[in-house]
Amino acid sequence: MSNGNNCIEKQVKEFCVEISVDPLLVQGAGGNVSWKSGDVLWVKASGKWLSEAEHEEIFVPVNLTLLQSALTGHDFSVIPEVTSTSDLRPSIETLLHALMPHRVVAHLHAIEILSHLVQVDSKEKIKNLVGSEVNWIYIDYFKPGNELARAVSEQLTIKPDADVVFLSNHGVVIGGEDVEEVAATLDILISRLKTPVPNMIDVSSNLTIESEMFERGYIPCCDSEINQLAIKDELYSRLYSEWALYPDHVVFLRAEAVILEKNFDLGTLGKITVSNPPFIFSIGNCVFESQQITRAQKSQLICYYHVICRQEAFKKLTTLSQLQVCEILNWDAESYRVKIQK
Repeated sequence: MSNGNNCIEKQVKEFCVEISVDPLLVQGAGGNVSWKSGDVLWVKASGKWLSEAEHEEIFVPVNLTLLQSALTGHDFSVIPEVTSTSDLRPSIETLLHALMPHRVVAHLHAIEILSHLVQVDSKEKIKNLVGSEVNWIYIDYFKPGNELARAVSEQLTIKPDADVVFLSNHGVVIGGEDVEEVAATLDILISRLKTPVPNMIDVSSNLTIESEMFERGYIPCCDSEINQLAIKDELYSRLYSEWALYPDHVVFLRAEAVILEKNFDLGTLGKITVSNPPFIFSIGNCVFESQQITRAQKSQLICYYHVICRQEAFKKLTTLSQLQVCEILNWDAESYRVKIQK
């Protein structure tokens, strides 16, 4: 690899680590960054964490020429060809990175942006708040992977100079000639779409419930943000019908929230039909977490809190349909991501 390519590799890895420490930008293994070097696309491997960029081999080289040739011919079934002996799988969104003409591409689930992308009028709000300060396109929700890549390709044909792709109920893709350009665009978007966050309230404790839950493998969550989901009515009211907002949430936290109503009968615990849910929301009390909880699951619930606490009261959100949820949960590519998490 030439000195120039070594330089951009170093810059990309530093950028990955820098943004990974901010949960408002990166959650667990979510998000992806890539760079192009000649006929090679270096893309983050599926399930890997951006925070590990400088300490582990998290990027996979794939044949960029092959991908671009296929995509030019509208072949979105093309399978990325890894050009090394790595056992890692290229990101689910590798085609999306190949489609963008930019040298560096970042795909993030940034909270300040995602909190708008789950709203029913998200495109109009982005138009009002961002305007023409950056060149952008908007894509309705599509299953990640080749279906999403096809939809993005169609819009890029109409507006090939787009540097930003807003993905409804998903996230944002930003392209630039270098890391600095991508970071500058991200800063603009965050500043334009930033939303005030309300104050948190104290969490009460019910020792009787805690004892019963402990016997079933659950302990009170010690994260004050997560616990707001069980004690603030404007938040827990969304658990019932506005749970499945975006793919990563469903992948790691399942299709529905498991809820214990206020003043529930302890016998209710034995009637929970979901097998070993990662979290149980005890309304008016706290959130209980499984003693086998993973960092990835916890980071996703914190993400959910940050998204819904930024919503106006009674503001309707757009959720994934049952069919869309099933497509995600029954997909081998997503099952693989969950399997390798910690």
